[in-house]
Amino acid sequence: MNRKKTKQSKNPLTADSRGRHKARWLLIALLILVTGSAVAAYQVATYFGQASLFGLKAIEVNGLQQLNGKDVHAASGLVAGTNIFAIDLDEVAQRLEATSWIEQALVMRKPPDRIAVDIVEYRQVAWVDLGQTYGVASDGVLLPAGSTGARPVAPPRNLPVISGLSVAGDSLRPGVAVPDSALLAILHWWEDATTADAEFCLNVTSIQPMSGEGIRLQLAGDGPEFRLSANEAARQLRTIRALMPRVHRNHPNPAYIDLRYTGQMVVGKKKAKSG
Repeated sequence: MNRKKTKQSKNPLTADSRGRHKARWLLIALLILVTGSAVAAYQVATYFGQASLFGLKAIEVNGLQQLNGKDVHAASGLVAGTNIFAIDLDEVAQRLEATSWIEQALVMRKPPDRIAVDIVEYRQVAWVDLGQTYGVASDGVLLPAGSTGARPVAPPRNLPVISGLSVAGDSLRPGVAVPDSALLAILHWWEDATTADAEFCLNVTSIQPMSGEGIRLQLAGDGPEFRLSANEAARQLRTIRALMPRVHRNHPNPAYIDLRYTGQMVVGKKKAKSG
């Protein structure tokens, strides 16, 4: 009787052990690949950190109005020849934003040898008299009234002077917001007013706070004083435009016009000069 011979496998490993063996080699290969990538990345970083090709040669600045390139260069603390990949961009931006006129700075690398800076300067919207005169931005940040950096700043025209505030002198510093609610209320009203009627606002020379959240406007020339509430600027200016012809007909040369009371206008007469 013929016996069938059982065919034996030449590979002594079972299918399960072969799978584990294959996975082990894949893991080893992966570790080798990751280790090699890390070394390569370290070598690239080291090259960028040392190569003279990337030494800083120029700073490109956009968005300047009051300042100039020399002002920005001085404030940035950047030194020619410094490797641009060794520069802390956030630190440079913080130094720039610590200056009086710069509200925001975005600093970027431009390989091989440049740093680009986009500047947003504060926009002066008025003057403020706090014992000495400062410019002021819409958020209450004080701005230098004279020269800044490498060149003199031309005083903006047709901006009113805000006065009559009670602010501690030790809190006053260009580049820092004034912690005064009355000033912020006036600035908010002024921003709305200039948007609603820019032509009227060109004639406003001074603004003062009044009790009860009111404000006092003085116009150029011998015009009347306006007493208004520190809100609804657009509505109040429309009312002034509409009623001023009637006021001049019935009350020639008025001392003040008061619109703080809902639904009515109070017109004050000028006091007669004593002989």
